[in-house]
Amino acid sequence: MTSKVSDEELVDLFNKNKLFNLFNMTVLEVNTDAGSIKMEFEVEQKYCNPAGDVQGGIVSGMVDDATALAFIFQNHFKKRPPTIELKTNFLYPTKPGKVIGYGQVVKSGKNIAFLEGRLEQNNRTVVTATSTCVIVDMPQVNLKKMMGEKND
Repeated sequence: MTSKVSDEELVDLFNKNKLFNLFNMTVLEVNTDAGSIKMEFEVEQKYCNPAGDVQGGIVSGMVDDATALAFIFQNHFKKRPPTIELKTNFLYPTKPGKVIGYGQVVKSGKNIAFLEGRLEQNNRTVVTATSTCVIVDMPQVNLKKMMGEKND
């Protein structure tokens, strides 16, 4: 990118291009200076266990997406944070429907990032998580696609 893109423009570009859209994910707010994100998931019944709760691995994936996207947006899609370790705390069952996810960059160094996140449903925190990630370059083809640029 040659010029600084605003947080609002990044959100619009991301949501418009849906480079990654697991669980009907929509980014609602981003603060790249603070390294924070708010997003919404719409989870379908097919992701539930026989008790009617969203399966734990799915919920872990959702909070992992929220934390990773906080980092990715903060780095304007130039870096990404593959997860080395994820600790997920399941406070209450997550049900199908709307879930709000929050991600936060706690600390980011040269090679390692520490992230945290949470999921809320019906104004109650249902999941919290912390993750340790390695920092690597983002494939530029994804950024170019999002920005509407042609690949060389």
